[in-house]
Amino acid sequence: MRSVLSLLLALALCTGIALAQTARVQLIHNAPDPTVDVYVNGLKALDNFAFRTATNFINLPAGLPLQVAIAPANSTSAADAIATFNLTLESGKTYAVTASGIVGNPGTPFTLIADDKALEAASDPNKVDVNVLHGSPDAPPVDVVVRTGGKIVANLAYGKFTPYLSLNPGVYYLDIKPAGSNAIVQTYRADLTGLGGQAIRVLASGLLGGSPAFGLYAVTASGAVVELPASPVARVQVIHNAIAPTVDVYANDALLIDDFEFRTATPFVFVPAEVDIDLGIAPANSTSANDAIATFTVNLENGKTYIVTASGILGDLNRPFDLNINDEAREKSDTSATVDVAVLHGSPNAPAVDVDAIFVADNVIQNLPYDGFTPYLSLPPAKYDFAIRATGDPNVVASFRADLSGLAGGAAYVFASGLLGGNPGFGLFAALPNGTVVELPLTPTTRLQVIHNSPDPTVDVYAGNTRILDDFAFRTATPFIDFPADRDITLGVALPNSTSAADAIATFDVNLEEGKTYIVTASGIVGNPATPFTLIVNDGGREAAASPGNVDIAVLHGSPNAPAVDVDALLVANNVITDLAYGEFTPYLSLPPAVYNLAVRATGNPNVVAAFRADLSGLAGGAAYVFASGLLGG
Repeated sequence: MRSVLSLLLALALCTGIALAQTARVQLIHNAPDPTVDVYVNGLKALDNFAFRTATNFINLPAGLPLQVAIAPANSTSAADAIATFNLTLESGKTYAVTASGIVGNPGTPFTLIADDKALEAASDPNKVDVNVLHGSPDAPPVDVVVRTGGKIVANLAYGKFTPYLSLNPGVYYLDIKPAGSNAIVQTYRADLTGLGGQAIRVLASGLLGGSPAFGLYAVTASGAVVELPASPVARVQVIHNAIAPTVDVYANDALLIDDFEFRTATPFVFVPAEVDIDLGIAPANSTSANDAIATFTVNLENGKTYIVTASGILGDLNRPFDLNINDEAREKSDTSATVDVAVLHGSPNAPAVDVDAIFVADNVIQNLPYDGFTPYLSLPPAKYDFAIRATGDPNVVASFRADLSGLAGGAAYVFASGLLGGNPGFGLFAALPNGTVVELPLTPTTRLQVIHNSPDPTVDVYAGNTRILDDFAFRTATPFIDFPADRDITLGVALPNSTSAADAIATFDVNLEEGKTYIVTASGIVGNPATPFTLIVNDGGREAAASPGNVDIAVLHGSPNAPAVDVDALLVANNVITDLAYGEFTPYLSLPPAVYNLAVRATGNPNVVAAFRADLSGLAGGAAYVFASGLLGG
């Protein structure tokens, strides 16, 4: 067989074309089935050119009119041609010319598809440049989706090709889908490992409903044509949440996970789909799948994402060792601005539960039984406190902190684990897609008392979306309560009979520190620019005296229109408080339990404005927060 190069060089010499005018050309045969001979200007250039083969890139004269004739194999001359094409190559360009279509078919006739932007090497030596040609005559327009990577080709019709994509070397699973559909026609494995610096052309080839059958083929710059194998796969993460020892896990006869510990997880990995897989669970340090103490057969669906959780108690008849399978798992959020979270009840002896997201929403999970899991919840990335209650019981069993603030765009699978009141103890754990398992700590708390000292209106108080105080009257107070700490919380104050936090007339962002004791006093006058409605926060509050024999007292100046004051304890001490201005509070004074008479004076003025009796005689060991309230002369 004479080479294309020698023939066309001869043609160039005969026509006087300067040899410096050349183009780089690769020829690919992708027209279903017949082997052909190729003639150029009457001379046989390729003999017995087979379907799904290619030449390497070669220099060909540019600027020379060429008549390319395609004849059946073993032809004797260009007169046997079944199709002819006229083309002229442009100097300096690089072409991939693909024979495509079906001889004699008027709908998709035999033709040449020319790409004049072909590459022989990647633009980045560390990348692989790939383009895709839809060359299957009877296939509809398609989308190509890289599993876990997103759509790389959209609505590609027969005869069309894509620009080059720059990809990292590695293994890719390509899902072929009808354009605009989520249905997978087939999945193909493209192993680009070790191909950094190369340029690859991927062809859809063959017939979707006939012979030769549809497939994907990769063509290298050297002319090698490699079939991409059909490889249905699923994505799977495995979590060990069975109250059992460390185990080995086998897939058929192969060791899949060695020394798999309780409350650990694998990352998501590709696993063959559409085939039966025997999962064997064996004691740690087993020698083969024959050591399995439990075996489960699974058959995964192509394209799905699974979380498989080992659950139950080995040898327990009521809650036996089993596999909990979630076939709607997620590795990332539906949007980059949220975190997707699902919850599995995996505590064998715990009842069905309800779960509240404290200050966000009540009953985000209702009546979740053992071995049940929820759909995914899409949440803004932030800190959340999940309060767990037995279904129908208002009492909180435990509250756990889930810090999702750094997981925007990600997903997490939260699972209840362990035994309620037993060993190992009950807890919440979150498995991340990379296999990291994080134990959720108990909600950090602070102690909080709220006092309403803002002249006059009764109000409702919201924390986040939750109404925590209803019809909270002027000059009343809450007891000290446990309150979530170390997270941003918006406190909203609304008029009585409000319906939601959206009715707030004032909001305040707070972040209380774990372990402290706070007294938060609503103060000021709504609508008054000089002394506006506000919250006065004392983070050194006390619930008891430092000494059991004394009473600890702090004083808050909460009268918006009163001047700074001095306070005397009559017959005990003068100026126990000096120059206390509106909005300020004193440190705690430790006093013997007794009756005290307090004289209040404007700072620097000897005249007593008012005197008050404070009977502390019955408060030994206790503490009190004294606050000036109301309007002076109003």
